[in-house]
Amino acid sequence: MPPSSPRWLDIVRHRVRGFRVPYLLIVQHHAIPAATRLVAPVSPPLPGDVDVLAPRLLVDGTEYRARVLDMSAVPCTLLGETISSLVADRDAILGAIDIILHGYPVGLPR
Repeated sequence: MPPSSPRWLDIVRHRVRGFRVPYLLIVQHHAIPAATRLVAPVSPPLPGDVDVLAPRLLVDGTEYRARVLDMSAVPCTLLGETISSLVADRDAILGAIDIILHGYPVGLPR
């Protein structure tokens, strides 16, 4: 893995055409080798955002939201510089991913 490769829960700039968001959140662990990384777009807050599905993130003192419902695989070659790490926000991010994968409320039998 090159030293500049983004790590799990890093916020990065990108060069993805058509993505109108300023940043991407890396949600795929860096120990999993692949030509792509699973990412969630990071955008400014929108009216009606729900915290459990679009966790609040602070990037350089500005509030953004991780759009976990819009996760996709992006070629590593289109990922730019790392802006910051959001490992401290892992519970909110993983909670949102759990909800979209397992349903809400998490932990209750079907």
